[in-house]
Amino acid sequence: MLRSLIGTPRGGIFKATGDRHIYIVWMALVWAGMIAGFLPDIARFRSEAPPPPFILDFHGVVFFLWLVAVSTQIALVETGKPAVHRQVGWWIVGLSALLVPLALVASMVDMVRETAPAHNDPLSLSGQPQFLGLEFQAMVVFAILLTLAVRMRHDLAAHKRLMVLLLVCVLDPGTARAWSTFSPINFAGPFGWWLSYFWGNATLVAAMIGWDLWRHGRVHPVLIWGGALIAFGELTAVYLEFAPWWHVSAMQLTNWWHWAG
Repeated sequence: MLRSLIGTPRGGIFKATGDRHIYIVWMALVWAGMIAGFLPDIARFRSEAPPPPFILDFHGVVFFLWLVAVSTQIALVETGKPAVHRQVGWWIVGLSALLVPLALVASMVDMVRETAPAHNDPLSLSGQPQFLGLEFQAMVVFAILLTLAVRMRHDLAAHKRLMVLLLVCVLDPGTARAWSTFSPINFAGPFGWWLSYFWGNATLVAAMIGWDLWRHGRVHPVLIWGGALIAFGELTAVYLEFAPWWHVSAMQLTNWWHWAG
């Protein structure tokens, strides 16, 4: 059922040779988004008062190592070393799975810090408890895409697209910071909030769709369903950001968590 829904169609439409080296391009764009967002933000992060606790630094290091590991995995396939890719694959799956609970804990710790009266960070992007909605949906979507990528590992065209989509759903921390730092445009309301946080995600998915249409004449089913899943998560985040009941619930959750690292 799953393979018939999101698997590569028969007929040789999505041959590996047709996508040669494009995944290197997708990875380069992900790195560009992350560097553009996080590099200018390092000084602000390190000057926060009180300083960030160990758990946030640890989360950042693990996420960076994961990004390097996934990039290496993609490079191994693109440079003709699939055997090495398969040997370390399950280690990458384990590291990926670790990110989900670690990110949830880091999100809660950071929100307790952000909402504390003594916290001084006027440039923070996540200073309101309702922002937890964005972070929660990202981890749910991440976990689903990771599960699908593992299940579809023998279908190379589907698997590789799922791995890039896995990166897309955690791209917004970098590209949202880049937007905040460099963009002169600030639209109000739900669309403006979506644009400022998810413009990078939408751009990369649109580029992947455009590539499939240009190179293969159709969009791979896994890209359609995976892109729809990411879009649904983003719409959920937008809804929660502007839903009064979630504001109250997120504050209650933050107060209940209490631990600031």
